[in-house]
Amino acid sequence: MSEGTGEARDGEKPSRILVVANDEPTRAALRETLEAEGHEVILAKDSDAALDHAAAGDVDLVLLDLLVPGTDGIEVCRAIRNELKLPDLPVVFVTTLQDRETRIRGKAAGCDDFLGKPVDPLELAARVEVLLKVKAYHDLVAAQRRLAEEELEKTRARLLQADRLATLGTIAAGVGHELNNVASVLTHTASFIRAHAAEGKPPEPDDLVALERGAAHLAEHAKNLLHLGSPGHDHIEVLDMMAVVSDVLAMLNVAGRTKRVNVMTSGPTEPVKVAFSRTKLEQILVNLLTNAADAVMDQPPEYRIIRIEVSADEDQKRASCLVEDAGCGIPADHLSRVFDAYYTTKPPGKGTGLGLAVVKSLIEDAGGKIAVESEIGKGTAVRFDLPLAPPSC
Repeated sequence: MSEGTGEARDGEKPSRILVVANDEPTRAALRETLEAEGHEVILAKDSDAALDHAAAGDVDLVLLDLLVPGTDGIEVCRAIRNELKLPDLPVVFVTTLQDRETRIRGKAAGCDDFLGKPVDPLELAARVEVLLKVKAYHDLVAAQRRLAEEELEKTRARLLQADRLATLGTIAAGVGHELNNVASVLTHTASFIRAHAAEGKPPEPDDLVALERGAAHLAEHAKNLLHLGSPGHDHIEVLDMMAVVSDVLAMLNVAGRTKRVNVMTSGPTEPVKVAFSRTKLEQILVNLLTNAADAVMDQPPEYRIIRIEVSADEDQKRASCLVEDAGCGIPADHLSRVFDAYYTTKPPGKGTGLGLAVVKSLIEDAGGKIAVESEIGKGTAVRFDLPLAPPSC
């Protein structure tokens, strides 16, 4: 194998063309014509060398003899398409075989064109120019797609964090009230201990217990708030979905979001385990449960009901969670939009419209599904599922 270097025209980087042929006259003729056109030529004598060069990813076009030593040209082309996953790399067969069966086999393997031997220099230059333009177009589209995907991922990350912060603000407002209550208990307890100390008495055991509980309460709230607002780098762990539901309900109750709501939960006695980020699962549940609480808040007390049902389908290997409210429901013509970013049925200032869009994204990224059913005057049911954790976990 040897390489030849052509000079690029108009200061452009020369295209790299791989010539795979067994006979020296064919290699020499192709090299001479291509270098005269300003291309860089790479020569290969057999199929292994050809695939090595193609796999390196720095080839713009392949001129391939059907009778190349080793694996024949048809199989080399098929390997470029199927094994190397290079659908946009132009491959042209250079061959004396011009029968219909050969052309059918070549097209089935993924070749782009045929050139007959002996190769006409003008025809070669014209075919190569067209295929290189097509390759350049595909490369441009692929680069633009990569940039779009990167920007989409950045936008998704910003959306996720915006919803976390909005949710955090909502929860923090309620938690702040509760923390004031805890602080009041701690202040009074400290004053009792101080009074006892002034009299030379040790603290009462109940006062010490109150201090410990108050400190634990504060620490728990701090942990919840930090988890909820934390961006990225989520730790995947095996979680019992019902246990996480209970934790989120406790947090929402402390925050005052569910204190006037009758929440009924049900689930199997055995843990329903999922391998997921606790932060993300909490975010999903906080969004769904606060939406349900908001939906029933204007109902008479006996209709302020939220039902949560966790279940597992061992056959399908899915964990499922249903969040159902007895609220006013969503109009049928609005249901198709509930997962759209910034769409909300809440009054101005009461919602960002990001919650369900983010929830859907988090669930689907983990291989799950989410669906909403609603009927005016009867309420709304949201069901999502996630893959069950493997039994060994």
